[in-house]
Amino acid sequence: MAKIIYSLATAGMLAVLSGCTAAPKSVIMNPQYSEGQVVQLNMPVNVNVMDLRTSKFTVKVLNTEPAVYLPDANLPVTISNVFKQALIENNANVTPEAKTTITLEINKFLAQVTETYSKHESNAEAEFKITVNKAGNTFSKSYTGKRTLSGSLKHDQAKVEGQLNVLAEKLIAHIIEDKELTNFIAQ
Repeated sequence: MAKIIYSLATAGMLAVLSGCTAAPKSVIMNPQYSEGQVVQLNMPVNVNVMDLRTSKFTVKVLNTEPAVYLPDANLPVTISNVFKQALIENNANVTPEAKTTITLEINKFLAQVTETYSKHESNAEAEFKITVNKAGNTFSKSYTGKRTLSGSLKHDQAKVEGQLNVLAEKLIAHIIEDKELTNFIAQ
């Protein structure tokens, strides 16, 4: 009888303790391309997005015990959607059958948040690499971007997510506006 009570007490304590650990929050992103038409691509393209980040975390909150890391498994889909939206708005026909292939590699996409008792700062960085394969020729170029956000007290996750959305939007716009890239695609 004592073993049963001990087992039940142990199981109950484990259930209580496991309920205290909260699963990490997810990052909600929804960047939108809003620059409008800046070039005339007028051709079919196949688009691939690859997530090559060494860590799949998108938000990292430092100076907390323990440090909080927020993953974003949907990041490649999110970036793919906004990139395709940008290409379509610039008259590209995005189709898997196209002979011109554009691959976007996500090499870095992270906001690191530092907090003290009175303020916080979020430093977001992104690095995308574009590779275009067209008729046996290849074009490759890396694009980087940074955004900083600061405020009083603790960070607001929605504001950090907004910071990441703007970073993605600006970096995609920068890629679409790159004359060297668009000239290679259009030739």
